Amino acid sequence: MKILALSGSLRAASINSAVLRALRVLAPASIEVYLFTGLGDLPLYNPDLESSPPSVAAQLRREVASADALLIASPEYAHGVTGTIKNALDWLVAFEGFADKPVAVLNATPRAHHADAALRETLITMSAKLIEAASITLPLPSANIGDADLLAMPEIVSLLTGVIVEIERAAMKPYLNSSLYIDNQHPAVVAQAAKLADGCADEEEIAKRCFEFVRDEIKHGWDYRLNPVTCKASEVLIHGNGFCYAKSHLLAALLRANGIPAGLCYQRLTIDGDQPPYCLHGLNAVYLQQYGWYRIDARGNKPGVAADFCPPLEKLAFPIVNPLEQDLPGIRAEPPPAVVKVLTEHQTIEQVYNNLPDVDLQNHTV
Repeated sequence: MKILALSGSLRAASINSAVLRALRVLAPASIEVYLFTGLGDLPLYNPDLESSPPSVAAQLRREVASADALLIASPEYAHGVTGTIKNALDWLVAFEGFADKPVAVLNATPRAHHADAALRETLITMSAKLIEAASITLPLPSANIGDADLLAMPEIVSLLTGVIVEIERAAMKPYLNSSLYIDNQHPAVVAQAAKLADGCADEEEIAKRCFEFVRDEIKHGWDYRLNPVTCKASEVLIHGNGFCYAKSHLLAALLRANGIPAGLCYQRLTIDGDQPPYCLHGLNAVYLQQYGWYRIDARGNKPGVAADFCPPLEKLAFPIVNPLEQDLPGIRAEPPPAVVKVLTEHQTIEQVYNNLPDVDLQNHTV
């Protein structure tokens, strides 16, 4: 799991930056706290640059897209948020990857309630999911202390550890939910998930069994030329076949039914060989306590394809071999509209194959 940390202060001795560094030290191995240090390099936001944002703005957006949650600590200047953090958020207003992102706000100065309230209002207006349980004011005795001092304070260590726990809980919630296409509460899915978990010693063994079941027992629709076209996890299970996207829906559902957070990932690959055209390829990420997010690909093995489950080593079905191929950033809780559209609007596997979705490279959207 990745938490992107943003400090609203550019001072080298900032208490807000110190708090974020201390929290990074306290995070368990499965959680990466990444402190973005480029906010001072961001130019003032200019909507005219949206089609081609400056490199540092593009980097910020990539980091936001790949993060499971954001953590912001910012001082108060003249009863308001700092220009540093407001400018950073302005660069994210029109960015699709920010919407619905879990965000926590840390207030390192009890007197700074004006900026804290203003920052919360801005984030809510931007459609962020504010993590109230992790958004706290720290009872710090002074603003002139560093991260080593913070780590020597038992009360502060306890509070910051609690912040990490609450962020993790909030960030994982969408990856446990049941929905229209990942219908992990469907009776057939629940029954199969329980069957696969029977006798397992831990979550890693459960995850491996679910992966191997979908990889080996659910046939890839195009490999075997099987209809009908499936989309919902329950449909894939009942009919025993599906394209890679649909199989990823089933694997996510089986994992979630067992209480293991699971999401959807995508690659952009050539359809055949190493030449255009390109299409999306669907796979999964499972959240394992020992390792954090771990990508797995249950599309089904065949000659030249040998995906496996061997954490922390990734063994996916397809390596990236072409400059225009790519691992798309982020882990989705739900399938993107383009994937749902191709699986629900076409009646045969041939129609799906002839209309495989691709990514919008200019806007980095699916």
